[in-house]
Amino acid sequence: MKKTLLILAVLGFMGFAQNNPDYAPKFSGYVRAWHQTDFATGQGQYLVKQARLGINGYVNDYAAYKFLFDFTRLGSLKTTSGTTAAGEKFLTGATSSFSDVMLDAAAVFKPIKNLEISAGQFKVPFSTDNLSSDQNAEFANRPLSTNVSPSIRDIGLSIGYNFNVPFKTELIAGSFNGSGLNKSENDKSTDYAVRAVVSPIKDLAIAGNYYGAKVQGYAVNFMNFGFAYKIGKLLVDGEYGGKNSKTSGSDLKSNSYFVFATYSFPFPGNLIKEVIPAVRYEMYDPNSDIVDNEIGRITVGLSFEFAKINFARFRVNYEKFNYKDGVTKNPDKLILELQTRF
Repeated sequence: MKKTLLILAVLGFMGFAQNNPDYAPKFSGYVRAWHQTDFATGQGQYLVKQARLGINGYVNDYAAYKFLFDFTRLGSLKTTSGTTAAGEKFLTGATSSFSDVMLDAAAVFKPIKNLEISAGQFKVPFSTDNLSSDQNAEFANRPLSTNVSPSIRDIGLSIGYNFNVPFKTELIAGSFNGSGLNKSENDKSTDYAVRAVVSPIKDLAIAGNYYGAKVQGYAVNFMNFGFAYKIGKLLVDGEYGGKNSKTSGSDLKSNSYFVFATYSFPFPGNLIKEVIPAVRYEMYDPNSDIVDNEIGRITVGLSFEFAKINFARFRVNYEKFNYKDGVTKNPDKLILELQTRF
């Protein structure tokens, strides 16, 4: 009976979507395939970095939904095996929770123009870099500033509003469990986030972010400031972030910053549409009370966007690390990435 009702509901929704094309679900996705060489060990490997599928759409003029899944997370499958009479092992089963692959699952309500309310699981409104999709990232790896940011995704509620007086401004506030991706929480405290983005002049965005949390009864606070400025084909972007963790004995302060620049050169050929060189410098200090424990990284990249495909990119990144302690091994990496999306 339940299966019959589910089939009828799906067929009804498909019929509704056909008669109302504006409400039909829209599918998108991308695959990022890598070859990574680690110069510390001299080893290299191929891997599928991400294989994501997104579904989003409207159910009426005021309500929408969005889902995002990453099937590379199925690599955490739990397997069971048996043994033959000859002593050889064989696979008997593999299980995985659906939540292992789920990144976003949100209901969105837009009661009036410029106001958006989201409930469910989605990206926490903190840090412009965190909020940018991996498919649009300028580099293969996220910056080190993720070490001074809260969980990229969490379960909660956010309210955002956009207005243009006296200039373009976006304000977002949210409340979250604080336990991260695909995890429920049952305690007396919830985390909160506040984000503001202003654009005083064309192509300039300045962002400020704050996130407050409690871990085992002690306060943990994150703050972040960033900017992005585009001048023609040149993009300059940077962020500074800090984390302050209070305990019964002391306060631990961490901070990080990065700045990068890219330039898009149009390419006249039939195969390549654009060639985009990029360079990023960043620093991460895990404990400001300890001298010479900072980690630095310089990333140099070159991306080629293809012209004959809807969207495809080949990217080369070289990462050079600098550990101030002079002891830690140098995990310099060369990353070759092919990305396609629809």
